[in-house]
Amino acid sequence: MVSYDKVLVFGGDTDPGIRLTQRALAAGYGVFSVLRGPSVSDYIGQAGVESMLCDMTDRAAVARAFAGRGGPGSAVVSILGGSPQMNTQGNINVIDAAVAAGVRRFVLTSSIGCGDSAAAVDPFVKAIAGRALRAKEWAENRLRGTDLDWTIVRAGGTTRRPGTGTAILTASRTVSGYIALTDLGEMLFLALQSPKAIHQALAAVDTARAVNIDGSPLLPAEL
Repeated sequence: MVSYDKVLVFGGDTDPGIRLTQRALAAGYGVFSVLRGPSVSDYIGQAGVESMLCDMTDRAAVARAFAGRGGPGSAVVSILGGSPQMNTQGNINVIDAAVAAGVRRFVLTSSIGCGDSAAAVDPFVKAIAGRALRAKEWAENRLRGTDLDWTIVRAGGTTRRPGTGTAILTASRTVSGYIALTDLGEMLFLALQSPKAIHQALAAVDTARAVNIDGSPLLPAEL
């Protein structure tokens, strides 16, 4: 297990971001929550978490978020999406700013269907979500090209159902399935803490709602 002085959560106002923040605070980490919109969740406000509003597609704004918060004692988790621009430029801005700020640890949220997990996505789904998947893959490639201690967490289809506690991170490239947003936050925290997750792309799914399309057993990654 690895601990950090501060965890910068880009997309801290998302459901996974809020759950990650809860877990990080409970573990004794300082948290800086970078928000996508003007509304701050009740939890972020009540917990007294330091936060700021930021347009992640603006490189200068993202760089300001790192002011005084960089260095090897800080870690970054990026939970951005919703548009191709946010999936690519937003994430790439955060990656580049982290490198410039001397951060070492970076966890990027992506999707099953990117990179070497492309075969796990149904062609019909790929036809609908192909642009978003390509955008996320560009961000993945940018991160892989850095010397950061990176982890890519590829989420299955996300739902707003209550967390089940049966989610896993798996190294499978053929897994297809779903995961609750709160459980995704749990998996991001697990990836953040594990040295064995460094330089790995892992899928995050609920074991009750996922299957390997090649019929092989679905096994958790050794973390």
